[in-house]
Amino acid sequence: MPSTKRLRSVTHSTAHHGVSGLCYVHPHLGLICKELGYREISVNLIGQGFNPELKEITRELTLSTNALREFFNGVLESENMNVSELTSAEAIFFFHKGRWPSASIVRVITNDNKTIESCVDSSGRSCEILQSNS
Repeated sequence: MPSTKRLRSVTHSTAHHGVSGLCYVHPHLGLICKELGYREISVNLIGQGFNPELKEITRELTLSTNALREFFNGVLESENMNVSELTSAEAIFFFHKGRWPSASIVRVITNDNKTIESCVDSSGRSCEILQSNS
């Protein structure tokens, strides 16, 4: 069973990277979301894919999301874990002011159904995740 503390480190590091200028997912993902009118989109970090699904994916977006997955896997490995310990992992990006994300949430679910998530805003600060139960 993976350590909650270690997984929180993985989710925070990946969320922080996701909103940074070092994450080459942006502006590519933001431009597509702006074009389609999406205010948020999820990138699968274990496999391929987006939610909502994108019909056309540019080469730049493919390469950059693959690099984000590699970053996630690298941080996971640095914490002595691997994806086989997870049932899912996703990076959710929120776009409120154009092509650059206003926040990123990284959420993982372990094989024993434990959810760990971290949120980082566009300035790199941790932020609170508010959810409704409706």
